[in-house]
Amino acid sequence: MNIYITLDYEIYFGENHGSVEKCIIYPTSELIRIAEKHHVHFCFFVDAGFVLKLDEYRIKYPVLEKDYQAIINQVKYLSDTGHDIQLHIHPHWEDSFFDGNRWVMNVNRYKLSDFNNDEIADIVQRYKKVIFDIIQKPIFAFRAGGWCLQPFNKLSNVFKENNISLDSSVFRNGQYTSKQYSFDFRLAPDKDIYKFEADVVTEDPSGFFTELPISPIRNSPIFFWKLFLLGRKNPYLHKPLGDGRAMAAPGYRKKLLTQFTNNPVSVDGYNASLLQKALNRLLKKQFNHMVIIGHPKGLSRFSIIKIENFVEMNKTKHNFTTFTKIFGGNK
Repeated sequence: MNIYITLDYEIYFGENHGSVEKCIIYPTSELIRIAEKHHVHFCFFVDAGFVLKLDEYRIKYPVLEKDYQAIINQVKYLSDTGHDIQLHIHPHWEDSFFDGNRWVMNVNRYKLSDFNNDEIADIVQRYKKVIFDIIQKPIFAFRAGGWCLQPFNKLSNVFKENNISLDSSVFRNGQYTSKQYSFDFRLAPDKDIYKFEADVVTEDPSGFFTELPISPIRNSPIFFWKLFLLGRKNPYLHKPLGDGRAMAAPGYRKKLLTQFTNNPVSVDGYNASLLQKALNRLLKKQFNHMVIIGHPKGLSRFSIIKIENFVEMNKTKHNFTTFTKIFGGNK
């Protein structure tokens, strides 16, 4: 089994966006420690819009210079030591700004599809370039912010022009709709890898694009009751290391606590307790790829322990790898 532990490298987008140190730098340093101890590599989808905004405002607001340099240095180190750096786009950064004290998030245009065709082309080109300028290596894989990849036909030509051929945003049966963002993967094929062209959930063997879906898992309400109760009972172990808050998702928590839900396999918080269970299910299906999502900001002391245990238990049986190692960097 090829196992890809993938991290969306970003701050929070709620009213309290948190600090770069606690949301990104420190938790990522814990992942680096695990990787170097066990000789494995992870994949980081870097929020390119945030890097661009830091670069834009750091001259006017020197307080941001430290954040900018910390991110640039860590991303370079990750790339230089064999970790994968790929493209993550949260286009709401186009409308957000720093007011001298904090980032003011405007999430009215949260999806790439909220922009016109010329704007989309400009965003993808600029966002990819800022990451390439840091690492000087091919960037060919993508993860949509908030899983907002649809309708894909608004993006396909731009991605082709920018040599982005692999996506890892879909998780089977996932679906959510709110004012700011939406996704619907209920029609995605039950596969660990497939080709597609104009529609990310419709397999097309001759398609230009490869979808490497995030591995799905179905959770009961009991699991999320445990998650929330453990956070209250032992916050030191179970609260996220990131010091911000996620943007509002109306009705989402109630749904998790009252019905079975389809979710991505994740290393965030208590979700990391399900890693081995998820792997065993994929092995029974004879799949060859397991994609795990996470966020440095969403890691907890508990999940860091679970990640290391999972790597240690499986590193001699399976291949903890990256998109570049398996699919090549010349796409």
